[in-house]
Amino acid sequence: MSQAAHDYDTDGDEQGFGNSIETIIPRIDIEAFCETAAMATALQDSAYDRRMIRTSVAVSMGGIGKASSMYQETSTPHLLVIETKQTGLAIFDELEALAQVCDPDTKVIVCGPSNDVTLYRELKRQGVDEYIVSPAAPMQIIEAISTVFSDPEEAPIARTIGFVSVKGGAGASTLSHNCAAMLATSEEKEVILVDLDMQFGTAGLDFNREPVRSVVDALGSIDELDDVKLQRLLVEHDDYLSILAAPSSLEVSSEFDESAVVEMIEIVRRSADYVVFDIPHIWTPWVRSAILQMDEIVLVSTPELAALRNLKAMYDLLVQRRPNDSAPRIIINQVGVPKRPEIAEKDIVEIVGAEIEMVIGYDAPLFGDASNHGQMLKDVNARHETVAQLADLNQVLANRSGALRTKRGGAGQGAAKVKEFLSGLRSKLSKKQVVAD
Repeated sequence: MSQAAHDYDTDGDEQGFGNSIETIIPRIDIEAFCETAAMATALQDSAYDRRMIRTSVAVSMGGIGKASSMYQETSTPHLLVIETKQTGLAIFDELEALAQVCDPDTKVIVCGPSNDVTLYRELKRQGVDEYIVSPAAPMQIIEAISTVFSDPEEAPIARTIGFVSVKGGAGASTLSHNCAAMLATSEEKEVILVDLDMQFGTAGLDFNREPVRSVVDALGSIDELDDVKLQRLLVEHDDYLSILAAPSSLEVSSEFDESAVVEMIEIVRRSADYVVFDIPHIWTPWVRSAILQMDEIVLVSTPELAALRNLKAMYDLLVQRRPNDSAPRIIINQVGVPKRPEIAEKDIVEIVGAEIEMVIGYDAPLFGDASNHGQMLKDVNARHETVAQLADLNQVLANRSGALRTKRGGAGQGAAKVKEFLSGLRSKLSKKQVVAD
C-alpha cells in the first residue's frame, strides 16, 4: 500500500474534501467490499458519474474479511475500497490480514464510522491512502479517489463550458464564440474554442480565419495526440484565444468513437485555462458523451414550441445523467422577432421546471453585422446590452460571482394561440419523456 500526500482537514467541507473535481479519474479497476447497504449504494452511484467514465467498478458485500480471503488466490486491483464497522485499534487488526495479500502497487481507501483525526493520521502513516467517514456521499468517494490518483506535479486542467442549441438556428454557436473571445480578454488567461460542428461549423467564419487543420485531425489520430501536436492544430486568434476549428465539409463523417472524443477533451483541457465547446445540434453517442463531460452546460433555446419541447427533454435528461453536477444553464435567445408568436418566459419556466439564466433580445443588425464581417459582437457595438449580458454570463461560467443583467423585453406575442399549444404540450410532457429532435 502506498502513502498519499493528502492531509486531513477538519475545517474542510465534508470530511476534508472541499475542492471541486475537474478531472476524469484514470483508467483503473476499482473493487469495493462493503459492510453496509448505504455504502454499497453510494459506491454504485459514484460509478455512474461522468468523472468515472474510464473506471471499472465492482461492489461486493463482506468488508475486509471477504477481501482478505478473496485475494489469497488472485491479484488485487488498482484500487481497493474497504468498509469497516470497527473503530480505534480494531481497524488495524483487520487491515493486518489484508496487508498480507495486497499487492504493493494497490491503492487502498478505508471507510469507517470514526471521525477521528488521530486515527486518520495513523492510517496514513501505516500506508492507507485515504480514509472516508461512512456513510459517504458519491461525490466524497469520487473526490477521495481523485485525491489518491492525482499527480501533484501536473498542471491544473481547464474548466470546460459547452454551448448546445436545443433547436437548429437557436444561436449557440454565436454565443459560444463571443463568450470564448470575451472570456480570453476579461480573464487574460488561455482559452481554447473547440468547434465540434464538423459539417457546418462557423468558428472559422466568425473569427475570419481559414484553418488548414481541424478537430477531425485531432480525432483521427487520437493515439498520437499530445500537447505538442495539439498546438500545431490550433489557430491563434490573439494572445489568449486559440481555435480548434471544424472542417465545415460535407465530406466529413459525423460519426466518431465516443472514447476518442472523451480523450480529446481531456488532452485539450491540459493546454488552457478554459475550453469552450461549440456542440452541434445532433444527438449521436459521441455528442451525448461530449455534453456529459462538460463542467458547465449552456442550453440555448428560442421562445418557440418545438424548441421548448426539446429544451424540456434535454434539460431533464442531463439533470438525471449528471446528479453530482450543477444543472444546465438556460438561455432564451432571439426574443422579440417581429410578428412571430412567442412563448412567455413564465410559461417556459413552468414547463421546464427551471429558472432561465438569461433572455437575449432579437437584434438583426447587431448579429448580422458581426456574422457577415467576421467580427465579435463587442467589436460591432461594445456598449450594446447583449454584450453586457454576455460579460456577466462569463463571470458565472468562469466560476466567479456576478449578477446577470437579464433582458426581459420582447416575449409573449401571440399569447392566445400559444396557450392553446401549451395546454396540449403540458399534457404530453406529464405522461412521457419527449426525445429531442
